[in-house]
Amino acid sequence: MTPPLVLDFAHAGLTVSDLDDALVLWCSGLGFTLERTFTLDAHTTAATTGVAGASIRAATVVLGDRRVELLQYDPPRAARATGSPADTGTVHIALTVSDLDRVLDLCAAHGWRPVGRPHEMTSGARTGTRIIYLEGALGGFLELIAPPQLP
Repeated sequence: MTPPLVLDFAHAGLTVSDLDDALVLWCSGLGFTLERTFTLDAHTTAATTGVAGASIRAATVVLGDRRVELLQYDPPRAARATGSPADTGTVHIALTVSDLDRVLDLCAAHGWRPVGRPHEMTSGARTGTRIIYLEGALGGFLELIAPPQLP
């Protein structure tokens, strides 16, 4: 039998404008733990990402066995016009949260804005679950999923 080509899910990545602010949100606010920080020089950045003339300051944060890689390019690229989660190729990071309203307030303080209002699922396996997408001030999407609270 041929072994699988993909062995594991390594991480999700998010390009940020300010790594220090992102670490405050992800670690102090959302409860992730800083695993490591690292820098990629311009040569390595070009070789691995195809982006010439930039270095990357980055950090990996973890929650359980899930990793998010936060990347700050220097110099930064101009932000493109905000997109839509419906745009082909758009990626989002989904987080299960215990208190949706608190997480919304926390994310708002770091430039993330809801793209709608929290929607409560009324049928199926996720009945009672509240879900909403947030868009970063410079792009990127987070999905917050709040399962119903147990009595």
